[in-house]
Amino acid sequence: MTKGILRDVSYEIDKFEMDHYNDEKKGMFEHVHGFLNEIDESSEDLYSKKHIDPERLSGEIQESLMEARCHIDEMESIGVQNGLVRSKHLQNLLLAAKIRDTQDPDNWVDPKKIDHEHQTVPWYNVDNLLEQFYLKYHKTGIHKCSDIVERYLIDDDSDYRGIYCFWKEMEELWDEVFGEETLSNHYHDHDVDWDYNIDPKECKNKKDFFRKRVRAKIKERKKEERRLLEQAKEDKEKEEELKIIRAKEHKLRHYTSIKEFSDNQLGSVYWFVDINKRFAKSEKLPFGMLYIGMSGNFNSRFKAYALREGKYYSELEDRLIERFPEISKSEIKEFVRDPKQCKFRVITNKKLSNPDYRKECEKKMIERFKPLLNFKK
Repeated sequence: MTKGILRDVSYEIDKFEMDHYNDEKKGMFEHVHGFLNEIDESSEDLYSKKHIDPERLSGEIQESLMEARCHIDEMESIGVQNGLVRSKHLQNLLLAAKIRDTQDPDNWVDPKKIDHEHQTVPWYNVDNLLEQFYLKYHKTGIHKCSDIVERYLIDDDSDYRGIYCFWKEMEELWDEVFGEETLSNHYHDHDVDWDYNIDPKECKNKKDFFRKRVRAKIKERKKEERRLLEQAKEDKEKEEELKIIRAKEHKLRHYTSIKEFSDNQLGSVYWFVDINKRFAKSEKLPFGMLYIGMSGNFNSRFKAYALREGKYYSELEDRLIERFPEISKSEIKEFVRDPKQCKFRVITNKKLSNPDYRKECEKKMIERFKPLLNFKK
């Protein structure tokens, strides 16, 4: 029987070590020494080099330290699990040795023939139960850090790739793990980082421990469901508001603001000509130039030049009547309204929307063509 127990112990320990110390894990100790050598080289730069970028050097040292800590933590984690495997079978072996017949090793003492002492211990200290709980239900920042390194840098079958994503997760985790060392530093009685904040030392027994975990899970799930329902309700309200806004925007799509309409108005330069040079003479043109003007909105400005009925006169007619008082008003009115004697032209474009450019164009045309009504008599 003793040989059978030893055989089981040896087999399971060998199997565990083969699983965790195969080619995938080979060289981890050398990796740690490599990162320590990098730190040593960086520290030598502080002594030997004069011009050093402290930010770059600090980043290199912190990166090497992080890698070394993660690898040490993984080695310690494997060592702790290996120790648990050994301690479990060692406990069975010791219990068997307690009732072994020392006179005849092949015979075992009947438990009914000896007295047993009962020692009261907390339920979580029986065998290695607390250690098992610790490895399975206790999480710290170092555990998360090790998982990220495993996922991005060690696991070849992982779909997670991209150095930016790796450093982004490490940066978010850094404040949590900064100051922590390795797994063994958290293996003590004062840890509070248990899943769902359920500490086995605060529970009556194992059943109570798992019952509280189940209740905490249910409570957390219901809390998440309420959060999702509230989020869905908010999203629905926002969607309704968006529908109203979109409906208004659709109806107002052909509307514009006064300022926008004003800013989009094109500037204009316009002039009137005397085709037969009856009133105005010009040496540079085959016709006479009567008047040159400019406007930021010619549609509005044209109202002054539009033909009027009855005794009312347009602005051009008023200017001619004032310039030539000896000529009858009816004759001037007939001249302006006769398409074979008087015509005008308008130039409109985006550049002329600029008031300074528009005034400059008008000024140059007046200086060149000397229009009749732009100069006082």
